[in-house]
Parts: sequence; C-alpha cells; structure tokens
Amino acid sequence: MSKGQRLVLTPTGRIEIEEFEVPVPASNQILVRTHLTQVSAGSEMNGIRARRTASAVQQAEFEPTGLGYTAIGVVEAVGNKIDSVVVGDRVICSGNHASHWLVTPASIANEVAIPQQYRIHRVPDDLSDVEIAFSVLGDIALHGVRRAQIQIGESAAVHGLGVVGLLALQLCRLVGAYPLFGVDMVEERLELAGQLGASHLIDADRQDVVNEIRANTQLPWRWRGALPTMLPGSGAEVQLHCTSFIGNYPTMIKAAADRGRIILVGATSGSVTIESNELFRREIVMTGSYQTGMSDTHPYWPWTRARNQHVILDLIRRGDLKVQPLVSHVAPYTQAPQLYDRMMGGREGWLSVFFTWN
Repeated sequence: MSKGQRLVLTPTGRIEIEEFEVPVPASNQILVRTHLTQVSAGSEMNGIRARRTASAVQQAEFEPTGLGYTAIGVVEAVGNKIDSVVVGDRVICSGNHASHWLVTPASIANEVAIPQQYRIHRVPDDLSDVEIAFSVLGDIALHGVRRAQIQIGESAAVHGLGVVGLLALQLCRLVGAYPLFGVDMVEERLELAGQLGASHLIDADRQDVVNEIRANTQLPWRWRGALPTMLPGSGAEVQLHCTSFIGNYPTMIKAAADRGRIILVGATSGSVTIESNELFRREIVMTGSYQTGMSDTHPYWPWTRARNQHVILDLIRRGDLKVQPLVSHVAPYTQAPQLYDRMMGGREGWLSVFFTWN
C-alpha cells in the first residue's frame, strides 16, 4: 500500500501531520488524490478553540480527529460499481485536509451517513482549484442570502467580514441591497468590504454599531393626509450574522428595523442573553441557516447545495463574484501547524487559507 499524509487535530488542540496507508476503494467507492484543500475559519477554528481552552479532564475525553471539508483533486481509483466518474476526472469533494480522500457515493441513501462520505462532483476545467474551492463556502453564503429574501432597495448589514461574510456581502449587493453595511473590527477586512461593494463600513471596536446603522437607514412612512416621506433611524431590514461570535446577537436585535430579518449564517456555539421583548413587540425574526435536508431538490425550494455551488462558480466565471482578493495564503500542507497557530492568534493578517498536497 502507498502512504499518504493528513492533518490531525489532537485532544489538546494542536495540529499534527500524520502518515497513513492510502486505502484501496471498495466496489462502491472512489479514491480522490487531493491537490488543494481550503480552511474553514468558522467550524475548524471553533473545534480547535474548544480543545485548546478545555480542561485537562475534558481534553482526556477527546479523540484525535480530522479537519476540513473542502478538497479539490483528481479521481485516482474507482470500484467496479462506480459509473459516475472515471480515473482522471477532476472533482471537488468534502474531504479533510489530506493527500487522499475516500468517497462512498451510495451512502447518500443512508439518513445517518456523514455527508463527507458521499459528496463528490466533477468540476469545470476553465476555473482554477482555488476558484473552485470557493463554491463550498460560497454555497454557505448564498444559502444565507436566499434565506434573507432580500428585495431591491432593502437595507442590509453583514456582521463579520471573514470569507463567508465577504462572499455574502457581495451577494447582497448583487441582489440589490442598499444601503449595505459591512461590520467588523479588523481594519483590513473593512477596507476590503468597501472595495467589494459595501456602501457603509462600521468598525465595531470603535463605533456604536446600532447608532451607525440607524443613522444611515430610512424607510418610507405614510400617514393619512400627508405625502410619502422618509424617516431616518429605522434600522436594517436584513442582517446576516457571519461570525462565530454570538455576543453581538443583542446588538443586531437593537439595530434591526421593525419586522427586520436576522439570518444566522456563522458557525456558533454556546448561549447569550437576549431581550425577548424586542423580538416580540417589533416582530423581529431570527432564522438559522444551515441547509438541513438540502440534498434533494423540492418544488418549493430548488436550491440544493449542488445547484448553489453551480451558481457560485458561474458568478466567479462571469466576474460578478470576486474571490481572488479573499485569498491570503496558498501554502504546502507542511506549513499547516504554524498557519493554524497564526489563525488562532487573531484575525489580522490572514483571510482564506489553502493547503497544497502535491
């Protein structure tokens, strides 16, 4: 058997490189030789943080695990029951950070299957591996924007300008949101949001987010015997939460317009106290965005992950969705431990991180 390499998250939260035996695919399996993997700054960082901040007793209960869910490569071997791909096909799959990933497409029929076991798609040749990779995080952002049901001219605010947030901000611009607020605490990410279409930038570390949003939003208000007018201070009609930080939930509620929609896109955990009276009296809606049960299309919701990813790739191809400005590091997998330490040290100086597996 040949040997491969993979990243492993240890019980103490460190990243190690481990050698493993590359498996031979069974009759219903596909072996992918990985060329590139992309880091998810949400779920991956949350998992690392949980282990590094855990007590020694808690750490003793953790098992070593893989990281990541976006991999681009070529089909290296297939079982004799596989007819959807052939050796040499260029594909994207939900692989961990590793030189090889084994896919079992038939597992999609199993309701308890881990999605990473079966998700695999051929990809177009006219886009680079890096561009192709953004279809996964782009799908997450697009689903959140679809859930928001933004109308042309509605105000929107994106809280958290990491990769998903900056993708979501561009999608909000494409569907006609205005004014469009970018909210973060990292200056370089705020500057990039301005370049990518935000009409207003809010530094949450130095400015009052609620006051800034209310000062720059207006809604028409009609009353009998008067002409239509525009009143300031209405709040944002749509807000997308694209960060793992849940402490700003109360801020978003206060910044929302009456009947405003708040879409929870970022990977979060834990709990936070909110004022239910605000939600109740102003009819504010908070909606999760996780694509639960989105493997199959439905007449009333045709936007499966596969279709969303196709849309993202088409937007990238046409130049409507800018992804190159989001790329900060494309590095060999051997540099992964140091890069993860850097990402855990703060949000400055990095954005979308990729590992090569050549």
